[in-house]
Amino acid sequence: MCGATGGRASCHPRSCFCLAFLITIVNGFVRGGGDLILTDNLLAATGSEAGALLAQMLISGAYGAIPMAGTIIYPIDSWGLLKQALVHYVSYTLAFMIIGVPAGWVQTPAESCIMAGIFLVCHGVIWLIMYARYKAEARELNALLEQVRQDDTTIDA
Repeated sequence: MCGATGGRASCHPRSCFCLAFLITIVNGFVRGGGDLILTDNLLAATGSEAGALLAQMLISGAYGAIPMAGTIIYPIDSWGLLKQALVHYVSYTLAFMIIGVPAGWVQTPAESCIMAGIFLVCHGVIWLIMYARYKAEARELNALLEQVRQDDTTIDA
């Protein structure tokens, strides 16, 4: 899964690429059939289905890498966690809009707003899961640290 883990990217580039391509395939089927994987914009721009598929794969891969690259903001300790998460969300949502409109992934402003809402919900769920996970991990580490401190004071006594 794409995201940040303690200030480091946790998404392998192939994972982001595959996730973006999977989203493209699902989008095609949701919109009325597998043939919609290739948008009219890309078919017109490339002149062939093979060219459109290659363009779609490259665009999906580039977009898949954006959330991973966006995790560079997480090590900025002077920013709060909420600010980091919001900047990350806004960066990949804007990137989607910049890439998605010319690629034909969204055709109307309403679709763009729906996608931004879907992104917000997904980002929020992933953020909450990761927050709970790392909070539990921090508790475990603090308990181990306290145990080491107690062991040190027992040895010193």
